[in-house]
Amino acid sequence: MSTKVKAALIGLVGVLVAGGAYFVLADKEDIPLIGERFKPSTCPLTGEKPKNEDLIDRPAVAIKVENAPVAYPLSGLEDADIVYEELVEGGVTRFMAIYHCGDTPKAGPIRSARAVDPSIMIPTTRLLAFSGGNQGVLDVLAENEIVQIDENKAGAAMQRVPREGLATEHTLYGDSSKLRRVGREDFGDAPPGGLEFGDLEGNGQTMAARNVTIEFSETTTVNYEFNGERYARFQQGGPFQSEGHGQIGVENVIVEEHTVNLSEVVDVTGTPSIEIADETGSGRATLFRNGRAIQGTWERESIDDVVVFKTRSGDDMVLAPGAVWIHLVPNSKSEVEGSFDFGN
Repeated sequence: MSTKVKAALIGLVGVLVAGGAYFVLADKEDIPLIGERFKPSTCPLTGEKPKNEDLIDRPAVAIKVENAPVAYPLSGLEDADIVYEELVEGGVTRFMAIYHCGDTPKAGPIRSARAVDPSIMIPTTRLLAFSGGNQGVLDVLAENEIVQIDENKAGAAMQRVPREGLATEHTLYGDSSKLRRVGREDFGDAPPGGLEFGDLEGNGQTMAARNVTIEFSETTTVNYEFNGERYARFQQGGPFQSEGHGQIGVENVIVEEHTVNLSEVVDVTGTPSIEIADETGSGRATLFRNGRAIQGTWERESIDDVVVFKTRSGDDMVLAPGAVWIHLVPNSKSEVEGSFDFGN
């Protein structure tokens, strides 16, 4: 072997050794391409690191939970990744709790679905656990290929838990992990991204917002107070508590304004359901996090697209890692009245 060849081989070995040492000692997140491979994965609906990365690839499941004072305390909402609060008939609200990285053994009481539900849950998930619905609502769910998990289909994933003094309608609860297993064969896709999470700095102009008031109707007013870490929820003049957990507090409160009208679909009493007229397009949105308000818009091209939140300057709104509660509040064009306000 010639001297030149030996020198070339020695040089090559030196480069490989140096490169290997850099790979071992350097922060792998800073290495192009390799950094992407080693970058820690986060849950797409909370921005938090999962307990197990396998959780990221599983589907989310949505559960309809009532919000009637007679049924307080509710259960399992504190474990949801995202909770939507929607207006239903009679001026009251109902929750759609979505569990992806999070799970709860007892969510409820579970109540009936509404015609507006597909526009809320798509494309995050098509698995919906609920307790009944009139034929018009069931038709809307079927048209949108929603996997319907009711008490008959759920089996052991839903259980009746008697509550002294309460009617049977307030006694149905579900295990989100078991409900996911029931429906995932029909629709097992993991939820897409769309939400941005990170530090508040650089998220556009903000305003002080330690107190938030949301009026869904004359009969339903919700308050949030920032306690230095998260927004604590109040309703009916007192702390909004979850069974075995205490007062619920969340890192992100979003008010998403929509044109909310009365639907042609009516319940057994003849009361019309609520529908969202602007499922797509854009409208005003306000994010509350870290005691600050970021104003902007929500945007969505089609019902199969995720809702994107933008600041007034056109940048993506950046949420705080943690739970996200989204409130679908009627705007000034709605047939039903609603409003919100905030201050320091």
